[in-house]
Amino acid sequence: MLDWSRIKTIFILTFLVLDIFLAIQYYQKRSSDQLDLIAESTIEEQLKANDITYVPLPKESLKVSYLTGNSKVFNEKTISSLKGQDIEIYRDVIQSQLKNKVKLPDTNRIFFLENFINEYVWNGKSYRFCKTDLNSKTIYFCQIYKDRLIYNIESSVIEIKYNEKDEIVSYRQRYLEDLKEIDKESVQEVLPAIKAIENLYVKDELKPSDRVTKVDFGYYTLIPLSTGVKVIAPAWHLVVNDRQDYFVNAIEGQVNKIEDEKWSE
Repeated sequence: MLDWSRIKTIFILTFLVLDIFLAIQYYQKRSSDQLDLIAESTIEEQLKANDITYVPLPKESLKVSYLTGNSKVFNEKTISSLKGQDIEIYRDVIQSQLKNKVKLPDTNRIFFLENFINEYVWNGKSYRFCKTDLNSKTIYFCQIYKDRLIYNIESSVIEIKYNEKDEIVSYRQRYLEDLKEIDKESVQEVLPAIKAIENLYVKDELKPSDRVTKVDFGYYTLIPLSTGVKVIAPAWHLVVNDRQDYFVNAIEGQVNKIEDEKWSE
C-alpha cells in the first residue's frame, strides 16, 4: 500500500508547481500590459517634448476589413436620364461637357456642388467632397463606403472642371461597384489614431512644433488583382500643418506620403 504521507506530499508539490506557473503567467501578462501603457505614454511624452500637437483624436474602437470592388462599365442606359450635357463613354469613364456652363457661388460652394452632382451626375449621392486642386481648377468628389471616403482618384471619383470665370464646364466620373468587405474572418481592429501619428513620428515625418491638423478615417490604397477585382485598404488620413497629407494603413501601419495638393478642406 502507498504511504499516505507520500501521496499528500506529491499533491502538495503538484499544487505548488501549478501555483508558481499561474503566478508566472499573471506576472507576464501584467508586465506586458504595463509595457503597452508605457509605450503609449512614451510616444505622447515624446510628442509633447518636441512641441508636436494634434487635434482631438477619435475615441471609438473600429473593426474593419479590406474592401473589394470592380470598376463599373458604363453604357447608354446608365446615362439615359442625364440632361443638359454631351456625354461620351470610355468603358469605365463618363466624360461630360455641359451645354450651359454653371456658375459657382462665392459662398457655400460645397453645398452647391452637392446639389450639382445630384442633378447632373449619375448616382451623385454616392460621392462626397474631398479635394480642390487650384492649379488645375479641378474639384474632386470621392465615392463613399458606409459614409467613409475612398480617396483613390484613379477609380472612384468625380472630377469637376471649372474655368477662369468660376464656371463649371465639364466633369469626368469613375465608380466602383459591388463594394463589400472581403469576409467576416478578415475583420480586424483598427490601429488607434495615436498609433498612426506615432508611425509618422518614427519615420521622421513630424518635426518639432508641427501640428497634426486633421485626423480622419477612410480608405486609400488600391490593389488590382488578376481577376479584375480591386482591393482597397482602410486608412487614417492625417494632415500636418494644414498642408501635407499622409495615409496610414489602419491595419498594418504603412505610411503613404502624398506629394500633391490638399486632399480635403
